[in-house]
Amino acid sequence: MTVPENIIFPLHTELLRSNKPEDLEKYMREFVSSLQEMYEQLAYGINGDIRSDTFQPNQRWTPIVKDTANSGTTFTYDHQTGWVYRQGIITDVWCDVQWTANSGAITGNMYIELPYKVSLTNNIPFVGVVQPSVFAFTGGTACVANAISNTYRAEIWNTGTGFTTANQGSVSAGRIIMHLRYIGVSIER
Repeated sequence: MTVPENIIFPLHTELLRSNKPEDLEKYMREFVSSLQEMYEQLAYGINGDIRSDTFQPNQRWTPIVKDTANSGTTFTYDHQTGWVYRQGIITDVWCDVQWTANSGAITGNMYIELPYKVSLTNNIPFVGVVQPSVFAFTGGTACVANAISNTYRAEIWNTGTGFTTANQGSVSAGRIIMHLRYIGVSIER
């Protein structure tokens, strides 16, 4: 959620002009309720929110490895640890995911499903650090995570000296430890 850009207070002139105590009380209750809601939105937008795979279901983010070509492919995990911190629309994700097998074809590229949607951007400005393990690279000598515009995807890309970056193909087993910071869309929990 973002910090509100404007605040609209209730203005019921008919309640204020009625000269009835119950109308004035009704107006004041609505006014106070509006102030409380505004404060909650400001506090949430400024202080941020933390989600983890260990929290309650509605606060949970468990990182999931996916294949771009086969959405039905599932992976067998050794562990899936994920943390997300969202302050306004700035989103930081950390994860440690290890998988040992998969069900189905893996003919596409590998990505991790993000907890919040990436904002609409030109090109790919949000790049994160990846510590890969247990799998061979499709090319290059290292990996990074790219938050893909207007999606929930952190695609894993190969990099290296003298190498044009390219998507990492999905693999049947591996481990990714990652941190990625990106700008999300507003008012999404």
